Amino acid sequence: MFEDFREVICLGMGGSYSEIAKDRLFKAYDLFLYQRSLNSIKECIEYIDMNSNAIAVLPVETTFKGIIRETIDNLINTKNQNIQILAETIIPVNDCILSKTTEFHSLTGLIANPNALAKCKTFIRDEMPRQINIVIAESMDESARMLNNYNLTYSIIGTHKTAELYNLNVLKEHVEDYKINNRRFIVIGDAETSSTGHDKTSIVLFLDDHQGALLDIVQVFVKYHINITQINSKMMSNNMEEQAVFIDFDGHKEDDIIKQLFSDLTSYSKGMRIIGSYTSF
Repeated sequence: MFEDFREVICLGMGGSYSEIAKDRLFKAYDLFLYQRSLNSIKECIEYIDMNSNAIAVLPVETTFKGIIRETIDNLINTKNQNIQILAETIIPVNDCILSKTTEFHSLTGLIANPNALAKCKTFIRDEMPRQINIVIAESMDESARMLNNYNLTYSIIGTHKTAELYNLNVLKEHVEDYKINNRRFIVIGDAETSSTGHDKTSIVLFLDDHQGALLDIVQVFVKYHINITQINSKMMSNNMEEQAVFIDFDGHKEDDIIKQLFSDLTSYSKGMRIIGSYTSF
């Protein structure tokens, strides 16, 4: 499935979780592709839209914030309608304090982006040395590169991957406020997948906003005894009388029962896009 691709697009660099998911993908499928890192989800998906020889590894869901709308919204609006989800993986969050020094209590500074500071505010307040100097960076990668401009007692918030890339010491692990926290990543590209017997399918349905519309859709899944793993809906920004319903469920789009499901769903919706059938790696 991935043998015809030449490059992989990651969100961020410097040990980002997207890079960690990419490493897991490479190991699972014995891949080695040229890596290109971009700064936003929109940029990543637009690049895939224009380059059929590339795949992207992107976050689609977090434990506490749920579905990442930027990923789904840009995915369903690609010009190339053959772009779909090809695989998924779950990455546990493990934010770490990294530094060139080996002594945590000797730290005098912390370089991090605002998002990282917000995620780890309890640890920074209660566990970091007092009167720590906070330096703001735009990204994890920039914070790692900025370390060279400060003395050895400065630190950053990063991942084990960041420590590996920049030869830093891991002084503290799991400094994020929410300890049970995972991120789901998807691989997207212009390709087709085969049924494995352990697949999930994602679709988006476009419905008129009327009472009972969503219940009608759920009843179709009940009819075929198909397990819905996730369902979300939102109003369309260009038509407030229409809603888009995102549904993940067990099965592959080429399974006979799923084809019957799709046939019935068309009777209750104004349109449907299959976002992909895929398995986990």
